Amino acid sequence: GTGAVAAAVPFLAAAMMIIGFVPERLPLIRTVLVQLAGSFIKLMAPAAVTGVAVNTRYLQRAGIRPGPAVASVGASQLTGLIVHIMLLIVFGFITGTGTGTGTGNAESLTPSRTVVIVLLAGAVLAGSAAAVPPVRRLAMRRLKDMFSGVVPRLLDVLQTPRKLLTGVGGTLLLTAGFVICLDASIRAFGGSIGWTVVVIVFLTGNAVGSAAPTPGGLGAVEGALTLGLTVAGLPAGTAASAVLLFRMLTFWLPVLPGWAAFAYLQRKEAI
Repeated sequence: GTGAVAAAVPFLAAAMMIIGFVPERLPLIRTVLVQLAGSFIKLMAPAAVTGVAVNTRYLQRAGIRPGPAVASVGASQLTGLIVHIMLLIVFGFITGTGTGTGTGNAESLTPSRTVVIVLLAGAVLAGSAAAVPPVRRLAMRRLKDMFSGVVPRLLDVLQTPRKLLTGVGGTLLLTAGFVICLDASIRAFGGSIGWTVVVIVFLTGNAVGSAAPTPGGLGAVEGALTLGLTVAGLPAGTAASAVLLFRMLTFWLPVLPGWAAFAYLQRKEAI
């Protein structure tokens, strides 16, 4: 129950991220439907590419010129990347001190060995993916699109603090929804690890999945999350089962509603 509810939260969070970085007014319900439609479309393309393409198309259909539309999506992605890195650093040190994990020395300010191993494993997987020329070109193209015209768009958003709060709040809510879902999936199979470690494992697995060239990060996300949970102390069988449940709730279950949302938005010429 908790996992299913938490799996629905990222669609609202992703809509908040887009709304927050677009100075123009966007309807909340339709923006949420666009994010849901993306869950169907990402079966055919890498998750990161899908998000950029669908949201850019949506903004253009909403009357926003191509340049500002791309810049708005880029601003949202750039902010998400910054928040992602900050959360990794913060929760890495929290895990190292033992806060929220039940272990460690309260006076220690060094990341735990588990965190270091998980991050290194994620770095190795990401580095291996980056060694493939098509993946490297895709990453460079994404970075170019992300930074092109982003600064002027961010300055527009900064003039309305409520917009910035909505965008950043959506970024944090997105991570929270996925983390709660992953934690619930672990508990469904009788496992239990510190919630801060769950955050670290998810953030690392998500980064690897975003870099993978497969639709929705298939294979890469499952591998990174299972490895991270196993290193964190879960039995391999429990870790694999929890990850499969997590991916079913967050990746496969939304496909049918995503198809319905996609068909509806196409009829309305919203995407």
